[in-house]
Amino acid sequence: MDVVYCSHTGFTREYAQLLGRAEKLRVFSLEEAGYQLEPGSEVFFLGPLMAGTITGLRAAQKRFCVLGACGVGMSPPAPQVLETLARRNGTGDLPLFYLQGGWAPDRVGWLRRHGVQWVTRSLRRQLEEKGEGRTPEEQIQLEFLIRGGSFVKPENLRPIRDWLAAGGGPTGTAP
Repeated sequence: MDVVYCSHTGFTREYAQLLGRAEKLRVFSLEEAGYQLEPGSEVFFLGPLMAGTITGLRAAQKRFCVLGACGVGMSPPAPQVLETLARRNGTGDLPLFYLQGGWAPDRVGWLRRHGVQWVTRSLRRQLEEKGEGRTPEEQIQLEFLIRGGSFVKPENLRPIRDWLAAGGGPTGTAP
């Protein structure tokens, strides 16, 4: 199995590279994989989220045998995130994971930057109105939404690595 990813701002690429190093798997961007891997090759796919859709997943599924997929987004991990991902991406029984990546407003164009600001406006307002009553976690989230930042850490890959260790992938079945 190989790791294939699509990335807009680099956070998904970071996770793909961390996973590849940790599990000794080859890592390819979706574009590179199209040239270097045979059609039907078994892959684990990672892609950034855009309105709940994992960017590049459909293209990867058309060309490769996707054994598992992971969406990388801005929100903290929560059970409802996976439910939304499964519903919006129509993944059926495909093992699905979510990782919090980051936000880099300086790495995206005007339209995407303003789209994110529009979508997160309500949350930013709520956090700002709390003033000094914000928890440390809420303060971190507010600063993240305004200035950007990264939550990419190798330990966040634990659920995917556990799935692989439990037989997820080419020769096993996912839990």
